[in-house]
Amino acid sequence: MDKKNFQSRLYVVAGIMGGLFFLFLAVLWNLQIVNGPDYLDQATRRILRVETVDAVRGEIVDRNGRVLVSNRSTYQVTLDTSFMGEEAERNANLLALLELCRSEGIAWTDTLPISESAPFVFTLEEATGTQRRNFAALMEEMGWTQPAAQALERIEALSESVESSGGSESEDTAGATASNAFSTLMEGIYQSALDVQNQVSGLAATGDISAQPLIDAMRDYYEISEDYSDTDVRALLGVLYELSLRSQDVSTSTYIFAQDVDVRFITLVREHSLKGVTVTATTAREYKTTYAAHILGRVGPIGREMWYTEDSYYRNNGYNMNDLVGIDGVESAFEEYLRGEDGQRSVETNAAGKVVGEEWLVDSQTGESLAPQPGDNVVLTLDLRLQEALEESLAERVPTLTDVVEGAAGVVVNMTGEVLAMASYPTYDPNIYSNTTLYNEALDNPLNPFYNRATMGTYSPGSTFKMITGVAALQEGLTTPTEEIYDTGRFQYPAGEHYPYGDYHPACWYYLEYGGRHGWENISEAIRDSCNIYFYTMADRMGIDKINEYAAMFGLGQSTGIELPENTGSVASPATSQALGQQWYDGLLLPAAIGQGDTTATPLQLANYIATLVNGGTRYPAHLLKTVKSSDYSEVLLENQPEALDTINISQENLEAVKYGMYLLGTEGSVSSYFADLPVTVGAKTGTAQVGSETTEANAVFVCFAPYENPEIAIALVAEHGGSGTSMAAIAADILSAYFSADSSTEDVTTEGTLLH
Repeated sequence: MDKKNFQSRLYVVAGIMGGLFFLFLAVLWNLQIVNGPDYLDQATRRILRVETVDAVRGEIVDRNGRVLVSNRSTYQVTLDTSFMGEEAERNANLLALLELCRSEGIAWTDTLPISESAPFVFTLEEATGTQRRNFAALMEEMGWTQPAAQALERIEALSESVESSGGSESEDTAGATASNAFSTLMEGIYQSALDVQNQVSGLAATGDISAQPLIDAMRDYYEISEDYSDTDVRALLGVLYELSLRSQDVSTSTYIFAQDVDVRFITLVREHSLKGVTVTATTAREYKTTYAAHILGRVGPIGREMWYTEDSYYRNNGYNMNDLVGIDGVESAFEEYLRGEDGQRSVETNAAGKVVGEEWLVDSQTGESLAPQPGDNVVLTLDLRLQEALEESLAERVPTLTDVVEGAAGVVVNMTGEVLAMASYPTYDPNIYSNTTLYNEALDNPLNPFYNRATMGTYSPGSTFKMITGVAALQEGLTTPTEEIYDTGRFQYPAGEHYPYGDYHPACWYYLEYGGRHGWENISEAIRDSCNIYFYTMADRMGIDKINEYAAMFGLGQSTGIELPENTGSVASPATSQALGQQWYDGLLLPAAIGQGDTTATPLQLANYIATLVNGGTRYPAHLLKTVKSSDYSEVLLENQPEALDTINISQENLEAVKYGMYLLGTEGSVSSYFADLPVTVGAKTGTAQVGSETTEANAVFVCFAPYENPEIAIALVAEHGGSGTSMAAIAADILSAYFSADSSTEDVTTEGTLLH
């Protein structure tokens, strides 16, 4: 090879090496100088945080192991703006997320009380008390009180127009004008808006309070581009508002942007590489039945009013304010068993907010993992099949009772106070809280489906009270099972004796309806025929104090012990009249003896009273908790064995006389046809409690027990304006058929941890 060729090749190689060297320098320049700060930030920025992992809530099952409430796996979206960059990048990132939500129909959390589209107006009338307080606090914290004050001036103008048209200016508005405190301003906005709306027909005052000044102030603060549409601006402000509530410590709850999202949405979020958007696995409560809504209750976040109380159960027992807890029903009553123990783990994220590592923390003292421990499972006394039969019968038969019938309720208990079924009509699906449309429809229902009439509704027991009067008279030796009282149609004393009730001569219902009389009746016959004259006579012999004494022993006017909120009702007496601001008259004794006047009771109280009567006089607390089992059902942690609340001394002879009267009604009286085809004998009593004027249908009341020979269950039913209690017997027959039929015999459901034989 000649020297010239060698040098040429050497120059080529040198040129290539030089080019590679300069390329290497360029790459280094780009890495170190041009993008050096970004790469350094990504290489060194690691955020290690400790997060609480919610424990899976325990299941709720019926007495036979049928699952009523469980959990299902789901996903939720949370946001962390610290990974989203500067304002422009952050806003674009959030808007992209919102557009994804719109395209997929995903709802997100937004409590900013401003309408979602222009013209923007305040919607404080739709906000909860907590949301209004949070709004006021953040406005003051961020210095946005002046734009809100402009809205208040608009209200004042509206109020002045009301005053000039004959109304009066709201005191709240005047107070707000004199004060610069934003909490007062917001209360003025809310209350004055309602006042103006109520006083001026056709003027939607709350829709005439412009929120545009506040929108403009918030838009400037968050540096939202002028290129965004009004709708996008409002949506974006809603998200930024929620984030500010937490960053300014107005709300201590974690901002969960969206809940219960599906896999498709998760995939789209990841495809768009949205910074600071985290999708995490979680669980959601799932109701396996459409029945027992009033009993099961619901879960929800801890409200400020639940947290900021002197003796807050949640604050004093290690909860975080963003925890989901039982709000009502057994979800709330048995919170301590269902909750479980939250876990703690460390999560490491990179600069883009992506998780790069996580592990469970370890207790420094015990060395045990701090992984979450699931809650225990609660076994209720309920029988789901019986609950279904009760609710279905109420729904089918109550609307047919009268033209003006309203709500109704029914309760089934056994002889030891276990609630086997309890329903209020109308009812609702326990899953309704996740469906805004259905929830709003239920809210608008004038019969108030959310009201639990079984434990909260109080009604005159009417003639179903007569067994108490009868037992009291028998036990006090004021009559005997064989003594007969003559019914003349109206209650009056023999000639020559002083009549202590003046001109008041109440009649028997039979006389009023048919112009007849029952003639001679003993206590069993008087219960069968519901003879008022017999029980007026017993009341006259006893006096009101003795009636009240026995009514209390049977649980009327007393708490039943149920784990849910309840009303205790009342028993007519001088003390009750005084408490009601009324005067007691001697003549009120007689209606008190037949369950009228100021005597009221809940359906649950009536059912427990009948169980107390027919079990021989032992009153147990009504209860829903049967047992508590470990999370895998392998161990019984608690077995509820309630102690008797009271014991009534009822001789066997007297008890049989009263029970026999109920037997006569159930087998040969007005309701006997309803029970003729049942495999058991039924004892029953009807009641018709007058309400309001004579043209208003009475409340229908019905109680019964079965089997007569060896009672197992007691039933109480009430229908508002349902007419005669006799009409309720068909519902009782449906329940008894379900309980005693071979098709609905006890069926144990195999659960995890159960030994198989």
